[in-house]
Amino acid sequence: MTSPSENAYVWAWLPDATSPVVAGRISRHGNGYRFAYGESYLSRPEAISLYAPELPLRPGWIDAPEGLDMAGCLRDASPDSWGQRVIIARLTGLLGAAADQITLDKLTFLLESGSNRIGALDFQRSPTEYVPRSHTATLDELHAAADALQAGKLREELATALVDGTAVGGARPKVLVAEGQIQYIAKLSTSADPYPVVKAEAVGLELARRVGVSTPASRVIRSLGRDVLLVERFDRPGGRRAMLVSGLTMLGFGDFLGARYSSYPELLDVLRQSSASGKTWGARCSSGSSSISRSATPTIMPATTLRSGTAST
Repeated sequence: MTSPSENAYVWAWLPDATSPVVAGRISRHGNGYRFAYGESYLSRPEAISLYAPELPLRPGWIDAPEGLDMAGCLRDASPDSWGQRVIIARLTGLLGAAADQITLDKLTFLLESGSNRIGALDFQRSPTEYVPRSHTATLDELHAAADALQAGKLREELATALVDGTAVGGARPKVLVAEGQIQYIAKLSTSADPYPVVKAEAVGLELARRVGVSTPASRVIRSLGRDVLLVERFDRPGGRRAMLVSGLTMLGFGDFLGARYSSYPELLDVLRQSSASGKTWGARCSSGSSSISRSATPTIMPATTLRSGTAST
């Protein structure tokens, strides 16, 4: 298993850029993490803040907001419980209850998760060389790997194949796939589902669409005899990478437990204060994505090829 890292370099896709640049460095500090923009980044005329309320564009170290151990806009790009399970399995070989006893630090999760993560940031050990962490497999192969992880039988090569989907958030199993230049999050069914969970989410998206709420394109397909919900990535408009922050970050919470003390009306208030068009942002928020994006242009990196599965009726 890798030893804990003390630093990670943040690479960012700026608006209209075709490749990432080093934006700054995260460093362990006491019981948390602080961030500093790089001098080369600050000297760029096109440089933008990663999220002005937390990381204003200025030199020097910036501590995490009060009550948090890491700036929320950086934490948004880290794996949630599903991605953490994959990374722990790959690094330690432990599965099931044994893996539940393992605790890795936040920088390890950032540095070991897939580069095709949510938003327009990535994390590297080097400030000078960008090396994307990406693997290619079919949807059926990824689905089989996710089944094996949940069954406690994951082989090393399957764990590696799952790396791409480790940093798109959420607790349920999911993988990243693509059709041509269109990228999707594939949300998987599990044998433990008490009802057709992915079909229920698909119905929710369709209902929102029919009443005029802006939602990403989606459809249900079949893989390994089970339903899979494909949701087009809203953070890849036109094949570009878009910066984003989550609703949790905008509300100042560090985890989902904190969100229990807030509400969608409060989030809409924050959006109206922060946006030139509160109505537009409110529609995006209500779609269920709970993330607010800004556009930036990426280098298109290899994504998983969607070669299996057939559209359902």
